[in-house]
Amino acid sequence: MKDADYQMPGFEASANPEKGHTRVSDFSQLIKARLTFLVLITTCVGFYLGSSEPVDVVRLLNVLLGAALAAAGASALNQWWERDLDALMSRTRTRPVPSGRMRPGSALILGCLFAVIGIIYLVVTTNFLATILTAITVLIYVFAYTPLKRISTLNTLVGAIPGALPPLIG
Repeated sequence: MKDADYQMPGFEASANPEKGHTRVSDFSQLIKARLTFLVLITTCVGFYLGSSEPVDVVRLLNVLLGAALAAAGASALNQWWERDLDALMSRTRTRPVPSGRMRPGSALILGCLFAVIGIIYLVVTTNFLATILTAITVLIYVFAYTPLKRISTLNTLVGAIPGALPPLIG
């Protein structure tokens, strides 16, 4: 089946497959997979340091899955919010949304779904503290850090909060 025969909802046919722009790489960029992975490492370290022996692996995996979904959602929402500015900067103009390979509405829906599902997953499988800290992390990242980047260098201080919370979530 050719790319033109199937369109994943929200994704345009890859404009530049020879440049490495595939649906998988676009999705990876949208959720900032490397940043999400770093969030999971710090969450795992926090879980390990807060655990008594032996480590409850099932509980750890539940925390990591919920945190991964929430972090991916926050990243997608961040990119949705900044799509116009991202289109102007050479470092970010090739991201899926500003480049036109993904519709803004699709990024918004994916971001909301991932963030909400991650938080709901945590409330069902872990505890209130992990859930509330994750919700606070998403809210600060999306609604404080992201818009503050355009108006003040204080965004760095505000951004340190969601950066510091994953070990506590663990």
